[in-house]
Amino acid sequence: MSFSEWKKYKLEDVLEIKYGKDHKALSEGKIPAYGSGGIMRFVNKAIYEKDSILIPRKGSLNNLFYLNKPFWTVDTMFWTKINLELASPRFLFYQLTLLDYKSMNVGSAVPSLTVPVLNKIDILLPNLKTQNGIASILSSLDDAIELNKQINKTLDEIPKALFKEWFVDFNFPNATDKFQETEIGKIPVGWSVESFEDVFDADRGLSYKGAGLAQSDATPMHNLNSVLEGGGYKTIGIKYYTGDYKDKHIVNAGELIIANTEQGHKYMLIGYPAIIPQFYGEHGIFSHHIYRLRPKKKCWLSPDFMYHLLLQPQVRDQVIGFANGTTVNMLKIEGLHKPKFAMPPKELADKFTAIARANRLQAEQNIEENQSLSNLRDTLLPKLMKGEIALNIT
Repeated sequence: MSFSEWKKYKLEDVLEIKYGKDHKALSEGKIPAYGSGGIMRFVNKAIYEKDSILIPRKGSLNNLFYLNKPFWTVDTMFWTKINLELASPRFLFYQLTLLDYKSMNVGSAVPSLTVPVLNKIDILLPNLKTQNGIASILSSLDDAIELNKQINKTLDEIPKALFKEWFVDFNFPNATDKFQETEIGKIPVGWSVESFEDVFDADRGLSYKGAGLAQSDATPMHNLNSVLEGGGYKTIGIKYYTGDYKDKHIVNAGELIIANTEQGHKYMLIGYPAIIPQFYGEHGIFSHHIYRLRPKKKCWLSPDFMYHLLLQPQVRDQVIGFANGTTVNMLKIEGLHKPKFAMPPKELADKFTAIARANRLQAEQNIEENQSLSNLRDTLLPKLMKGEIALNIT
């Protein structure tokens, strides 16, 4: 079907746009409740159970969702009933992602959309067979991306569970029932109690000037936005820097960084660790809102072990005990000097590292693959929607 044969419709011809509702009265359950930023909580009742496109009414206006399972939406999100005689749900979703909803904003301080504005949007639709063919190409890429995300979730959960089993519950291979009393509680005989400052070196990053920031083709600078809330590396947070720095500001791929700053006092970010991924190159720098933690020369613990150690509640409580501030919460360097933990034998730590590191590197490969898949999808999407790529659909 040629592009000249696509038919023009108003959005109201193919979508019935509905308002979301408050979910506070609903009990906890397994059905996702969506707001403009994504899933807010899980509830026990669905507002709709069929294919639907969710369009933010306020906030992140271009953050659309396609759902083919039961869901609830709150009042910051529109949900829709699709005219299946005219539109393939996934095709329509991909087409709507190309629109600039911010230009349709009718709000002032808070961006917002209205049903009348959305209803009058012009859209072009080919026949359903062509729609399904285009949607199949794009959704195969999105499905591959989602599969990699699920694999990465499993790759992350395995070492977390293993660390707790071996180094918190002390149920490790060839474990005995022999324990010793220490200042941090009972630990296996042969293990020792160590302070962070005895086995790790902590350093603060570069206090940089904004004039040195670049878009790309410069030194990668890992910063506060490079650490996820709850721990882990945040790939969308990377900055690039062209200014001067010293050797002490260099951080290498595979090394550990820790957030030392947070707005407010909820402890959602401060003190949490991340490991620098390989795909930014072997060397980069880190900003002053980040600490770098390195094992001393005689310490056999790896960054992967250290990462999971910092996630343990009994260690994390010690770390954030050194955070203070009024509006901005700051973690003192003592927070990475004074905490104590149970040092395991080298053989056991190495065995854990081999598993955790392999999982992390596989996850990094999946992230790189997802970036390539996303780039391919984003390249194909407008071309397919404008009929610039001819499809032989039978």
